[in-house]
Amino acid sequence: MDIKGVNLRKLVIRTAYYLVTLACVGVLVWALRYAYLYFNISLALWVCLYLAIAAYMVGMLGLTVKIRRGVRKVAFHSFVMQLVPLLAAIFIFGLTSKDDDYKPLTGKTRHYERYFNDLQNRQKVAALKNGLPPFASRAEVEAQYKKLRRAGKLVRIESNSKYIVRDLTASSPYVVPKVEKLLDDIAKGFQEKTQSKSRFVVTSVLRTEEDVAKLKKINGNASSDSCHCNATTIDISYVRFVADELRPRGDYELRLALAQTLHELRKAGRCYVKIERKQYCYHITVR
Repeated sequence: MDIKGVNLRKLVIRTAYYLVTLACVGVLVWALRYAYLYFNISLALWVCLYLAIAAYMVGMLGLTVKIRRGVRKVAFHSFVMQLVPLLAAIFIFGLTSKDDDYKPLTGKTRHYERYFNDLQNRQKVAALKNGLPPFASRAEVEAQYKKLRRAGKLVRIESNSKYIVRDLTASSPYVVPKVEKLLDDIAKGFQEKTQSKSRFVVTSVLRTEEDVAKLKKINGNASSDSCHCNATTIDISYVRFVADELRPRGDYELRLALAQTLHELRKAGRCYVKIERKQYCYHITVR
């Protein structure tokens, strides 16, 4: 049947085909997004797979129209050819997911990181207010630690179920109690957002004058007036995480959860944060 030169039958066939395609693409995009956030599966791999399927279906559409099959057969063919691999992907995703009630975080890290620009002068004021005088060496820290711990002025932090303190080569794992409380709250917010036991990595803590002198030789950002010297400051990596094996999360989502948590605590007046791009970490001073 033709209307003003337009083959109505072919038009209906093509419309039915593309409507089914559009619906399937929408569901596929949703499924791929969640698979990417859960398992950090490369989106390029999924896209290539779908393009291969789509290319096959376009070829089948041309053949279907050419041999003049009916609208019902074309719609059924499109539906089956697209829905079967889609349902298979969702089924596999459902089997591998350990926590179906979890909804990945939304947003982008840069939305939060743009606020992490608390410079040295601001952080140093907080460090002097809340911290201790600089130590000359690690030997001095160890010699005074027991006395300072009994006085409630210095505590040692170690790796635990909430966060990792890496093997420190240019600092010592000691902070004022206020920092330990802040670190626990960061870890609590981070794990609540990811609904997992994933952990972030603390990369730098207390620096002595001896540590700073050595760092200056290899790190241009090292400063004799560093807030790290007052035991009020920690560095947390935004690229290194220890993921929960039972509830896996993608690296991007872990980074987003950490950024959101720090943004909330900073906004609440708990800390100052400076993002250090070259060192891939957040420089955090307690307030």
